[in-house]
Amino acid sequence: MNFKEFEILYKTYQPHLVNFANFYLKNEQESIDLVQELFKNIWEKKEILILPPNPKSYLYKAVKNRCYNKLTRNKTKITEIEYLENVLFENQTPSDIIESRQSANQIDSLINKLPAKCREIFILSRYENMSYKEISAVLDISVKTVENQIGNALKFLRKNFYIILILIICFLEKY
Repeated sequence: MNFKEFEILYKTYQPHLVNFANFYLKNEQESIDLVQELFKNIWEKKEILILPPNPKSYLYKAVKNRCYNKLTRNKTKITEIEYLENVLFENQTPSDIIESRQSANQIDSLINKLPAKCREIFILSRYENMSYKEISAVLDISVKTVENQIGNALKFLRKNFYIILILIICFLEKY
C-alpha cells in the first residue's frame, strides 16, 4: 500500500469509523483516538498487511473489536439507553424521570438478555441505523440472517416487555 492509497482509505472511512466507534464508547475524543490508532497500525504494517478489495467490513470489524477491548479494559459498559437518558431527561419532573428510567432500564435489560449476535445486529440496526445490507457486510453474514435475527429480537422484546407491563399494571392496581 502506497501513501496515496492509504490517504484515500483514510479519507473515505475515517469519519464513518469514528461515528461507529462513538456508538460504543460514547466519547468522541476516545473514538477519534481509537480510529487514529487503527489507521496508524495499518500504515505501520502496510508492507505485510493485505486489505481485501472492499476494506469496509474489515475496518468496521477492527473498530468494533477495539471498542470491545477498550470497554472490557475500562470495565465500563455504557449503553445507548443510558446515553439517551442524559439527553432526553433534561426538562422532565423527577417522577417523570424515575418512570422513564425504569422503562428504559427494563428495555435495556431485555436487550442485554438477547443472544450476543442477535443483540449486536439489533443495536446496529436500531441505534446505528445501518441497513440490513450494511450489517451483513460488516458482520460477514447474509442479509437473510440479519432479517431473521431482527425478527427474533423484536419478537423477544415484544413478548417480554408485554409481560413486564402486565406485572406493572397488576402491581399498580394493588395500591
